[in-house]
Order: sequence, then structure tokens, then C-alpha cells
Amino acid sequence: MATARDFNTISPSAGALLMMKALTDIPFAKETAAMVGDLESFARSAREKKSRVMLGRTIHFENRYKTIDKALSAIDPVQVLELSSGFSCRGLDMVLHKDVTYVDTDLPEFIANKKKLVDSLVADQQLQLHGRLYVEPLNAMDVPQFEEVTRLFDGRPVTVVNEGLLVYLNTEEKRQLCATIHRLLKQHGGYWVTGDAYIRRDMSRLLDQPQEAFDEQLTKFLEEHRIDDNKFDSYEEANSFFESCHFKVLRRIDIDYASLSSLKLINREIEEEKVREWMQGRETWVLEPV
Repeated sequence: MATARDFNTISPSAGALLMMKALTDIPFAKETAAMVGDLESFARSAREKKSRVMLGRTIHFENRYKTIDKALSAIDPVQVLELSSGFSCRGLDMVLHKDVTYVDTDLPEFIANKKKLVDSLVADQQLQLHGRLYVEPLNAMDVPQFEEVTRLFDGRPVTVVNEGLLVYLNTEEKRQLCATIHRLLKQHGGYWVTGDAYIRRDMSRLLDQPQEAFDEQLTKFLEEHRIDDNKFDSYEEANSFFESCHFKVLRRIDIDYASLSSLKLINREIEEEKVREWMQGRETWVLEPV
């Protein structure tokens, strides 16, 4: 069964991802990174290495985050469930500006520390929340736990959000998660915004540098978790998969080139066409249950 897997081995990647996001203007990324690691040292190392692979990854993760925000802005949700959020503070940022119920979740062993970080940010910056933010433990593959967490919602529509989750799941596990989300959305109404429409691409060719040149440890992590194997062969295959799980694709979110603050990490301009070429291996999709 999928729930027998130890998904806690995924959690260490959240720290590396946070450090890259801290090089951007993503809300609370810098503050959170400074609380959990040596951001100054990481930023200095990034500048010294001048790695195209690292630049490509940073742009990738910033684009993934911001295309999800773009989708959420169009939906204007009143209730949100974010799965496997890692160190992302999207929920905190949203409840600062909107009267929304936001349930931010991740694995029990991880989320306790995340809650302390969020509480510290709220207290230290004296933030006034307009919405309701819950930071709750949830293994998204644990159906009873999923159903327990979703009792925090009332009868209004729910928007489910995830980024960087499906690439850790094999096909059977993806189908199980799709079925769980489908039940929730059929009950409440709403949408699923996923940043995980990933297809297999040879990024080393695009970046003119093998990915091992930047971070051998991260490359090993990706291999151990079979990230490439868990991606789709094409967007057509991804669409067919979601259709087979009783979802239809309502919208595919385009890259917002002008919003990418990570382009300023180097002292020369990168053409929009080149950045779009780098980003062709992933899309953010808005899904609706049928």
C-alpha cells in the first residue's frame, strides 16, 4: 500500500528549495531561510559558483510558485488546502490580505517545526491576519488523516494546492491521491491547482552544463526518489492521466516572465525566449472534477 512508504525521506529537500526561493522576492522566503539555515553563506556560494544549473533551478521554482499564485488569483478561493507545503508561506501571505480559510499541511514530523516558524513570523512582525490560517499535520496519502483535516472546512468550495508532490509518487500513488482529492471536491465544489504537470526533459542540454556540476547531493536525492521516472512522458499523457482520474484541465498557466525576480541574480539579461525554453518541462494546471 502507498501509505507504507516513508515519505519523511522527502522532507530534507525542503531546506534546499527554501534557500533557492530565498534568492527571489517570494513572500517570507528570505525571513524563513534565515531562521532555518545560513542564508548569507548560501547566497555567497551561489554568486561565486555562477552555475547555470542553479540559475535554471531557481527560475524554475520561482516560476512554479508564481504560476500557482496566478491561478489562485483567478479563482479567488474562500477555502484552501495546501498539500506538502514544505517551508512555503503562501498560506500566511494569503491570510494577511484576504478573508480566507487556509489549511497549510505537511508530514507530522515536519509541520511541527513549520508551525513554530510561522508563529514566530506572525509575532516578530506583529502581523494582523484577515483570514484564518491552520498549520496541520497531514500525510496526503493517509485517507483517514486527510478526511480529519478537511473537517476544518465548512460547506463552501475548496481549492486544493500542491507543488512538488506528484513527482515523488508513482502512478498507483498518484491515482490514490487523485481519488482522495476528487472526493473532497465533489463534496464541496472547487478546484485543484497543481504545479506538478512535469514531463521528462534533458535539462543538461538546455543549460549547457550537467546538473551534477551544481549539487551532487541533490542529484543523488533526485535519483533515489526516482523523480524522472515519476514524471509524465508528455503533456498529452498527463492530460490523459488526469482525465482517467475524472478531472478535466480548465486552464494551463503561462509563465510570467516579467515577475521573475531571479533573473536579476546575474549581470546580464536573459532573453524571454530562452527562459521559456528552460521552463518547457513543467506547467501549472487548474483541474476540475467531473
